[in-house]
Amino acid sequence: MAGQESTSHPQRLVMLHIFPSFGFGGQQARFAALAKGLGPDAYHQVVALDGDVAARGLLPSDAPVRYRAFDAKKSSLASLSNIAGFRSLLREVRPDILCTYNWGAIEAAIANRAFRRTPHLHFEDGFGPGESPDNQPQRRVLARRAVLRNSAIIVPSRVLERVAIDVWKLPRSRVVYIQNGIDIERFASGPAGRGGESVTIGSVGALRAEKNYLRLINAVAALDDARAIRLEIVGEGPERDALQSVIDACTSEVSMTLPGPTSAPQTAYQRFGIFALSSDTEQAPLSLMEAMAAGLPVVATDVGDIADMVAPENRTFITPLGDDEAYANALTALAKDPALREKLGSANAQKAAQEFSVASMVDAHRALYWSLVKD
Repeated sequence: MAGQESTSHPQRLVMLHIFPSFGFGGQQARFAALAKGLGPDAYHQVVALDGDVAARGLLPSDAPVRYRAFDAKKSSLASLSNIAGFRSLLREVRPDILCTYNWGAIEAAIANRAFRRTPHLHFEDGFGPGESPDNQPQRRVLARRAVLRNSAIIVPSRVLERVAIDVWKLPRSRVVYIQNGIDIERFASGPAGRGGESVTIGSVGALRAEKNYLRLINAVAALDDARAIRLEIVGEGPERDALQSVIDACTSEVSMTLPGPTSAPQTAYQRFGIFALSSDTEQAPLSLMEAMAAGLPVVATDVGDIADMVAPENRTFITPLGDDEAYANALTALAKDPALREKLGSANAQKAAQEFSVASMVDAHRALYWSLVKD
């Protein structure tokens, strides 16, 4: 993977992307940014194994992207039917690069290794419920070690980089850290509704178990002066009904809403006064970068790279995982102090502008893609 210089090429890359899901999420938002940044240099075919392609709304209708159906069978590790299907798909598309995303797409990597040997990029973005950097199912560790050892593995966090090298035992030369990036100007449009006496605590993300939005709901419900607080969790996912039931049963006077997913998250950040992450596991969340670019102070659990991502002034409000009292106290302190929110938000906006450039991310990916084709 040498020679990763940023340059243009006359050839158009054909890229086949296998997502467990193409619903709204950070992984899909990054793909949209990369597809826009690469422009006519690449043509993308996208498979969503669960059939959900809602995140196509993040891309313009004329983007060089085709969405393909795939009849995926449920399996505990690997389905021969799925592997055969991926083999046929690879033969049909004949991509220059195969891109697979997280454990849910591992069967496509198996099919490629066994039959096709197309240059392969595997994206790892984090863990599911019950997993952590130091607690992972052994069979998944061994499968990654066997299937991905000749692939390029892209990780967006230093924590995942360590896991890939030290736990999965993948060759250091094959593990590539590329920091995520965002369109800073899109999110730095300034607050639209942060004035007045009340404050909205908000989050943007998939409603999945590992996000542990119950921690956030409980912390907000316990805040003093509840009538001056609102909670808004923007997103969709399998935990929606359970979270809504908790909200419906809550006796707090806090207004709590689950408005659903959005293809324009910048409008949500404009409504927030505090951005909150309550996850049991994260790596380098795009939503955090977006919130920082929007000038928001952050309360979050100390997982993944989050503590290093926020401005130094904000790190006091990144609380130890499992210490829900500290998490609630951090929310209380920010909710009561408009001047502190302004100070931390400004520091976060400055750090986001300096470090989270989408152009740098696109350049790094483009260089890696062409290095794989050259190899």
